[in-house]
Amino acid sequence: MQIKSVTVGGFKNLKRTKINLERMVVLISLNNFGKSNLLEAINFGIDFLTASKKLRKSMMGWTKGIPLTPGLAFEDFLFEIEFDEPSLDKYRYVRYGFSFSWFKDDGTGLKIVNEWLESRKNESVRYSSFIKRNEGKYRKGYSTQAHRKVLLETSQLAIDILSAIENIEISDVIKSIQNLKYQTCISLDLQDRFVPPPFEFVTGKDDSCIGFDDDDIPQALFLLKKNYPEKFNLFREAVFTLFPEFSEISLQAFELKKDPTEQMSVYITTNESSKRIDVENDDETLPFKIKEELYRLIIKSDYLNQPINASLMSAGTKRVIWLLANVFISGCSGTSLLGIEELETSIHPKLLRQLLEIIIESQEDTSIVASSHSPFLVQYLKPHQVYLGIPDEGAATFRRIADSKSKALSVSARNLGVSTGEYLFELMAGDSDSASILGQYLEEPIYE
Repeated sequence: MQIKSVTVGGFKNLKRTKINLERMVVLISLNNFGKSNLLEAINFGIDFLTASKKLRKSMMGWTKGIPLTPGLAFEDFLFEIEFDEPSLDKYRYVRYGFSFSWFKDDGTGLKIVNEWLESRKNESVRYSSFIKRNEGKYRKGYSTQAHRKVLLETSQLAIDILSAIENIEISDVIKSIQNLKYQTCISLDLQDRFVPPPFEFVTGKDDSCIGFDDDDIPQALFLLKKNYPEKFNLFREAVFTLFPEFSEISLQAFELKKDPTEQMSVYITTNESSKRIDVENDDETLPFKIKEELYRLIIKSDYLNQPINASLMSAGTKRVIWLLANVFISGCSGTSLLGIEELETSIHPKLLRQLLEIIIESQEDTSIVASSHSPFLVQYLKPHQVYLGIPDEGAATFRRIADSKSKALSVSARNLGVSTGEYLFELMAGDSDSASILGQYLEEPIYE
């Protein structure tokens, strides 16, 4: 599956914003603008798709997500995604979305107000509609033009009902929507990711299956090597390209053996008290379990007299390894969209440029949306890959640089003796005149 675009709005300070996706796009703006809110809004929208009715009611009343900016005070939350899934054949290109009304002080809201599902067999024809929630209708497939009635509760999506109907032609389309997977890389302090604790929370998933893992990078890489050796080799080659002084990367596994003469204990702490509980390793009453193995990522470098644990490397080196690991793992775990917060943190410009090139070349079906404060990224990416934060009376939206204006933008920056990235940041931080100049270099927002 290839995500083509995602649209979100009515979330915190975020106005309706459409991001057209390729292998990678980057959101660039000033601090405290809305980059993180956009990444969070995408996560919120995808989580809403498979949430229970009870959880959806809670989400529609989540006070931290309700818009507080005056211009967005009564804005509904909106989520829409477009994707290309070749296995769907004549339903290959899909556009699906929904909107809901947030909880309001007068007790209203807390209801899904619209939902739509459209598809087409190629991009040269118009979309055909299969769900019209505001009319209470759905269409089972291309074989009929007739729409049937569907009765829905206020916290129920039509795809919940239609996925349970047998012999409905759009069932595979609905499954693809419900299987959308979004992961985020938001950690800035990575020390614990390379030296995790000897216990883990019980999730019910098969420990031998690889999954996107932001908690234990050595373990995740161990499973990548075990289950996807070709991907692991590509990961190693990428690290060696970025750090030519590294001569070897290896993984070590250590089995944890319990001393039969000792009793493991945990302390359960509440506001009133703290008590000790003696437990066994397989105690099902606890939300965590002791790991059977611990893993270490070992780096051998020409600049060091002995191999060392990756946890002892610099913050920038650990971040590059962490990002590369998650990029390659996302491609193996069925992740359709990957969000990366503050991509440039702890990474110097030249290394950042090389990292971007490798990430973009390594992507297959996973699209990436990254946020950044760095003016350097503007020089390293094509204009249509860069979305700039545009303020509007406290509300935020993002628009990308127009291809037709990129040359004029570069000339203006050069005439002022600054880089294109620096010029854009000056305009974003300027007054209304600067905002007007900035708008001349950007695409107009298009909502179909």
